[in-house]
Amino acid sequence: MKNNLKNLVIFDFCETLVDIQTADFFVDYIIKKEKYYQYLWLKKIDFFLKKSRILAVINKCFPKFNFSKRLKLYQIKGVSQEKVNQLAQDYYEEILMNNLIEPVYQLLESHSKNNDTILIISGGYLPYVKYFSEKHHIENYFATKIAYRFGKITGNFDESDCMFDQKVYLLEKFINETNIIYSKSIVYSDSITDLPLLKWADEAVVISKSKSQLWANDFGFKEIIH
Repeated sequence: MKNNLKNLVIFDFCETLVDIQTADFFVDYIIKKEKYYQYLWLKKIDFFLKKSRILAVINKCFPKFNFSKRLKLYQIKGVSQEKVNQLAQDYYEEILMNNLIEPVYQLLESHSKNNDTILIISGGYLPYVKYFSEKHHIENYFATKIAYRFGKITGNFDESDCMFDQKVYLLEKFINETNIIYSKSIVYSDSITDLPLLKWADEAVVISKSKSQLWANDFGFKEIIH
């Protein structure tokens, strides 16, 4: 009976399905498209913190806080949710589909044809992850939510950033709520920050650019080098 069950397949998004870090890129995309420069001074603060190594200390002390990502998101505070959703569609067409990692994208299509249960779990932002998923007939997706107040971006996340063990929490919640039964779980990710998710899976596949990553070998994970 178990042999007839489909796989549960989880894809990370940034530098796994697409060859960019999509969250910060999306913020820059909105700023450019809307000529929205009123919080650009935060970019200078971020640069200073990186240059002075202060950011490295913050990240070491609070690795899950992602201070730089928060500073970046605050640069589009006040942009309307309607505009964000509209630009997410443009971002999909202009940026995401032109930066696919082909061997991984082909695996996504193969798992889809096999009728496996597919989830995208990403630290990217929900508007474009949602649009990408729906365009590819993927019903289940999780990503970092942008907080809105009165229909405009507050500059903060809504709930937790979808990173680290938060991904495992959301995945296990999904499994418990849907009572899904599957043959085996497969996770595709490029990053050691997804180690909790990779260790959770029956089969972990690390996506590496140009050369093998030592930590992937250390944990005995499979690897796709593109």
